Amino acid sequence: MRKILLSAFMAATAALTVSADYPTLYLRGEMTNDGWGVNEELRFNNDNGTYSLHLDQLSGRFKIADAGWTVETTFGANSGGDGEVAVSGGGSYTMTRPGKDFGCDGTLTDVTLKFVYNEGQDLILEVTTGGIQGGDDRLSGTLPVLYINVYTDEAHSSLNNEIISKDLDHKNYFSFAEYWLDLNGCEWMEAEGAASVGSKESPLPLEIKARGNWTRRGFAKKPFKLKLGKKQTLLGLTKSKHFAILAHADDQRGYMKNFVGFNLGKRIGLPWTPGQQPVEVVINGDYRGLYFLTESIRVDEERVNITELDDNVSDPALASGGYLVELDNYDEENQIRMEEKSCVDNQLLDVLRVTWDTPEVYSDLQKRFITDQFSAMNDAVGANSDNLWSYLDLDDAARYYIVEEIISHTESYHGSTYLFRDRGEGQKWHFSPLWDCGNAFSGPDNDFFYNHDLFGNTWIPSMRTNETFNEKVSQTWLWFMNNGFNGVYDDIDAYVSHLEAAAKADFRRWDGQPAPDGGQGVADNRDMQSRKNEVVGKLRAKTEWLKQVFGDYTASPSAAEPARDTTPAAPLPDYLTSGVENVDADADFSSSPVEYFDLTGRRVANPAEGSVVIERRGPSARTVRF
Repeated sequence: MRKILLSAFMAATAALTVSADYPTLYLRGEMTNDGWGVNEELRFNNDNGTYSLHLDQLSGRFKIADAGWTVETTFGANSGGDGEVAVSGGGSYTMTRPGKDFGCDGTLTDVTLKFVYNEGQDLILEVTTGGIQGGDDRLSGTLPVLYINVYTDEAHSSLNNEIISKDLDHKNYFSFAEYWLDLNGCEWMEAEGAASVGSKESPLPLEIKARGNWTRRGFAKKPFKLKLGKKQTLLGLTKSKHFAILAHADDQRGYMKNFVGFNLGKRIGLPWTPGQQPVEVVINGDYRGLYFLTESIRVDEERVNITELDDNVSDPALASGGYLVELDNYDEENQIRMEEKSCVDNQLLDVLRVTWDTPEVYSDLQKRFITDQFSAMNDAVGANSDNLWSYLDLDDAARYYIVEEIISHTESYHGSTYLFRDRGEGQKWHFSPLWDCGNAFSGPDNDFFYNHDLFGNTWIPSMRTNETFNEKVSQTWLWFMNNGFNGVYDDIDAYVSHLEAAAKADFRRWDGQPAPDGGQGVADNRDMQSRKNEVVGKLRAKTEWLKQVFGDYTASPSAAEPARDTTPAAPLPDYLTSGVENVDADADFSSSPVEYFDLTGRRVANPAEGSVVIERRGPSARTVRF
């Protein structure tokens, strides 16, 4: 038999109104996962003879009975002939004693079962449901749809609904899975070159697992990490096996926190910023709402474009890079920790946690090098020393900060803050890529975000006392606001128009649904126009205030992009210089082909006049307007 796990139940069984004149009845069947036994979570609420039960999921064969399977209180379908009677959606079904099995071949979602008990008589079972077999009646119909099925075994003999349980907490992969991506007639994506991938008849292999921390534990609508069976270009994003579908269940700003942050990161010319595209997601036949298909952070030629370094490298010629690390806010095993230093009085300090992302396993030599590098930068921050710019790229540090300040992101520099370093002499650490702007627009419009954070923001308050850094910030600000920033509000308008219908469908899916213990409900973004007005208002107010701090860009309309900093990189330590591959930071890449990418990361063959694109030559990139 198939055994289907049911997730959350809305029936408040502790508050049952039960009369001695009525039996205690249960939904019994394959979904009980114990051979049709009694499950207290599947006990009907009895209100003076009116029985009801609400389920997130219903699938497989079932009957309604008391604990003892007595003939008088065992009810099933009354249809003649052999086999079970299909429950394929909402409607009325006559129940007799003991009757045939009911059967639900697909997966019904948001199901309420209700009947009035009359002793000795046939009963009418009323079934209402919000979705069935893919939830197509809940889709907005305005966006591509990502279908995912997760199974209990390699033979795909039954669905594994743990993947959609509100209480899913672990980060282990579900390996027996498949997917297909239906463009669903989305004309604006089709015009950008997007296409369907796979199909219901020919699904593609997939591994999937929950990701995130609070966003995983605090919400029934969870984010997931995807590992495709082979590299694919999904909705025009860079070709890879690795993507995420982000739920943004906590984004009360119209799903615009990451969108605006990433958009600014691309426009200002950070080395690489993830692309994302909106989709609606159906998992195991259950409509899960509006998600955002996002490029995962990876060392890759089209993502974090540095030399890929193997795990556990002890060769001094290789151990200088490339590294991708996170300034973390959680203690992890794969982590170097030290006391954060500061040159600012009364700054809220936290432990400086450097979590290694790529490679995943460090040798003792690699740990020594990373510890020495971050100790040197930490010392320079604490001393307000320009020695910091011998280790840390000044230009990317300024650009990264400007983005975080414009969006008033109080939790920036506190977890999900990535830096990378390529291999060899002449290399520095770069703030990039941006990730998780989940607390964007949470700071004030008339002050610096780091003055209003409850957790601490690694290094940035001290860096803001450094004259060299502030001068670079001011120069970059004047150039950016006159060039790359232009068009941001148009992008927001287009984005909101694409999401309005799906945002309403998302609310219908999650309104009133139970959250995990200690969690909270999913954000309500039905009124996308109001959300847009809030975000645009905050952006306008913050950039107007920053004009007084970083400079009035309207008075310098021809401000040029500042020249890159020429501070020499700190030499490699002696223990790495033996036989190290020399990579010159000032190497001539003039013979490399120029490539152009739009602000979502898609390659552009012939940029249109007036468009803003990313120009990449060799390992370097910059934002240009045609």
